[in-house]
Amino acid sequence: MKKYYSLLIFFLLWIPASQGQLLLQTNFFDKQNQKIESVISLSLIDSTLQGPYLTYYPNGNKKIQGYYHLNKADSLWTFYHNNDYIKSVGYFLNNKQYGLWKYYNNLGIKQREITFKDGRKNGIYNEYDNEENLKLSGELLDDKKIGLWKEYNKNGILKNTKLIQNDTTILHRSFDPNGNVNLQGTKINNKRSGKWTSFHENGQVASEGFYKENIKEGSWTYWNENGTKNSEGNYTLGKRQGYWFFFDKNGKLKSSGDFSNDLGDMKTFDTAGNIQSKGTLSKGEKFGNWIYFNPDGKIIGKAVFENGLGSYQGFYLDGTLRTFGTIENEKKIGEWMIYDKKGNLEGKYTPVYEHSSNIKPQTDQRQSSNVNSFKQSPDFLYKPNLNRYFNKRNYEYKGLIPSLGLRNPLLNQISVGLELYCQERLGHEIIYSYYRDPIFKKFTDINDYQPYEYGHNITVKQKFYQRDSDLGMPYFGHQILLSLHKHEFNGLDQTKLPFQALVIQCEELSIGYGVYIGYKWMKKSDGKGFVLDAFTGINVGMSKWTPLYEENALYDAYFRDIKMDVSLLSFNLGIMIGLSTKNIK
Repeated sequence: MKKYYSLLIFFLLWIPASQGQLLLQTNFFDKQNQKIESVISLSLIDSTLQGPYLTYYPNGNKKIQGYYHLNKADSLWTFYHNNDYIKSVGYFLNNKQYGLWKYYNNLGIKQREITFKDGRKNGIYNEYDNEENLKLSGELLDDKKIGLWKEYNKNGILKNTKLIQNDTTILHRSFDPNGNVNLQGTKINNKRSGKWTSFHENGQVASEGFYKENIKEGSWTYWNENGTKNSEGNYTLGKRQGYWFFFDKNGKLKSSGDFSNDLGDMKTFDTAGNIQSKGTLSKGEKFGNWIYFNPDGKIIGKAVFENGLGSYQGFYLDGTLRTFGTIENEKKIGEWMIYDKKGNLEGKYTPVYEHSSNIKPQTDQRQSSNVNSFKQSPDFLYKPNLNRYFNKRNYEYKGLIPSLGLRNPLLNQISVGLELYCQERLGHEIIYSYYRDPIFKKFTDINDYQPYEYGHNITVKQKFYQRDSDLGMPYFGHQILLSLHKHEFNGLDQTKLPFQALVIQCEELSIGYGVYIGYKWMKKSDGKGFVLDAFTGINVGMSKWTPLYEENALYDAYFRDIKMDVSLLSFNLGIMIGLSTKNIK
């Protein structure tokens, strides 16, 4: 092996030495002298760098390859990535880069082309994407950008141009994919300053105004694509200030407002110049309370806006609620509710919009008994049938009503009830009652052989409500009753001496069915609040009497006057006071 190294050294030294010019010295990378780190050519006269120059990466691939003349880099030089792909290539003259240099990534794809003169960037500059498509081109002077620079998209279409002086953009121009200018303006110290203009795709001017250090300042005007004015006003420190005017696509005044720090008191107008609405505009969006008017100037709606969404209430001319829903960008969204003039919920609908630039929401649809009309309006969600009591409506109120009251003609039953109430349709109620007659007198104080009574009742009701009004809701219904009562009187046991006091009892178990009418007044028929319920009706039923004493004809005689037939007919009367809960949907 040493023999071969000796031959290599001899061969490298012999040729230049025979010409009296060079001495070639070989250096080794590792201690074992197994891998070459560099090959350097030295002058025999003064040991300066002269001739080829070559260095290697630790993996043995070339790192730098070039040429020295009189100790200065000269001629063609090539730099490599450690995977042997070229990194950059170009010429040196007197140890300074000159001419066109090319730069590549580690996959061999060209990234840049830079022109040098006296070691500084002077001349053409090109930059490429990873598919070697030109994306930026321009000119450099003493390492700084000058003149017209162009930027391209990945399809090679001009994206923007910049006129640059002393590395600072003074005129900027952007282009759309069709090559048309869409934005242009001037810059000072790379910040937008002076006049700027934007364009629609059809070439019409879209906006024109002034910047100061990247902030809008002074007069600005905006135009529609058809060339008519869209809006105009002034900016101060980038915010709308003073009076602004807004126009429709025909150039007619649509709205105006007086702004302070981009917060404006706005008014909108119809084509005849009548006020349509007024409210506040913040950062280009409606904010806070807005009021809407008909052509006669009467209020027909109010809305509260937050984050671009408005909670809207529409009114009849007498001020009663007509519609309720959400507005976004002047469009009705989501589900809307419709009320009649008495405040009763009539129905609900979801606006449907065509795929058109002129989007208009559907008008409110009113409840109708014509079935075909609903077939033509599939978005109308509430479709009443012939039996409205069992026709559930979307978003109707459903709540529980706990109550307390007195029942029976003599109001001698203390009752507690719980009703499941479906707004203006149905009620399902269960009532427990404690019965006592006489109600306010102790049984021990009642005269001997004078009957008295007490017991428990369970009543299950179903109610059919009419529409609510300011005076309340009439209703009718039916019920099932189950009761267990005890009839008693105080007496003396005459079989024993001395006579002893005793209580003689008889038990009555009864079941009945009844119909009734009533009237309910609620603070809100669609929400929680105070409830008052009054009713009266008639019941028929059957009862079974069971003596709770040993057979005694004398006792039977005492009960005979109060016993009723197997079938019975009774009346009921009552009043209940309650509180409706929040919606349990």
